[in-house]
Amino acid sequence: MTPWLSRAFTTAVLGASMLGLSGCESLQSGLATPVLRFMEYKVVPPTLASGDADMGCNFALATAPLISSTRALYADPSMLESVQLTSAAGCSEAQAVDEELRYMRAQRDKKPDEAMDARTAQKRLLERTALRQLQAHQLMVSSVEKKYKLKYGESCPRFRKDFDEFVYLLGTISGLQAFTNDVAAQQVVGVPSDIAPKAEAALRCLDNEKWWGVPLAGRAVVWSMVPGGSDGKDVKGSFDTAMSIGEAKGVRVAHVMAAIAAVSSDDQKQLRASLKRFASVKDFKANPEYRLIDQNAVLQMQNISDRYWTQNTGSRTPVGRLGKFWDEGSGNAPAGNVDNFLN
Repeated sequence: MTPWLSRAFTTAVLGASMLGLSGCESLQSGLATPVLRFMEYKVVPPTLASGDADMGCNFALATAPLISSTRALYADPSMLESVQLTSAAGCSEAQAVDEELRYMRAQRDKKPDEAMDARTAQKRLLERTALRQLQAHQLMVSSVEKKYKLKYGESCPRFRKDFDEFVYLLGTISGLQAFTNDVAAQQVVGVPSDIAPKAEAALRCLDNEKWWGVPLAGRAVVWSMVPGGSDGKDVKGSFDTAMSIGEAKGVRVAHVMAAIAAVSSDDQKQLRASLKRFASVKDFKANPEYRLIDQNAVLQMQNISDRYWTQNTGSRTPVGRLGKFWDEGSGNAPAGNVDNFLN
């Protein structure tokens, strides 16, 4: 924590303690608000530009309680909380992937006890991930509805600043992720099923060019996951358009969505195409303002590739081989030749 932020937060807490006896809620809120503004304007932007996904999710885990504590000072940290929870979900989701890979290897090696243990650990982590993502979504929805006086999914907000629009996008996608992760965790969280159609409607409010093609890709994901949702829709064409925008804008989240949709529908041809396209974008340059978002996309595509490789070979994607496959000439070293991976 920077010295300025530490002093500001300490002042806010001490001031609130003194003012609490007189019930001066507006003054307490006035003390906490500068802390939230500092986080929004001075901490979030450099974090998004950093490109270090591990640092981003661990920073969120460490600072989320600090952000939430301003609620006791009558401030409204909902939008920042939504960002922090979305980022924190990345930590538990990455751990869930590791357990899923352990499960796959145990199955291949005919180790039922280890396979069962890995699957249980994976489901617990997916439950935690889905809960964080659902909370992120709900915080965004409640904040947007209150601030812009509308019903989420029924009308579009006229955003006053980019940060609100960014959180609206992030929170909407988190809602979709919460639903899919909850299904994988046997629906222990109870994410409402109407979250998908509401998200599809909400994403229509956003500019595809401005937000890297993600709104269109998100809608295409909903079309592909809802029974009958793809009727009359060009799902593949929508993903292609969204990916082209993402490549031009320097953020490849749409590629992740296309790959997830392919996995969900067991379309291996489209999955391979998405992975290949992601890994072979010519002269790609990550958007300097949102480098962290693109780096998260890299890690998610790596996870998708690792699942695919482990399912078929028993090990993760070899280093430097994202977008290549074991049954291609340049895809892998000969099976069992571990030395080739170490050289």
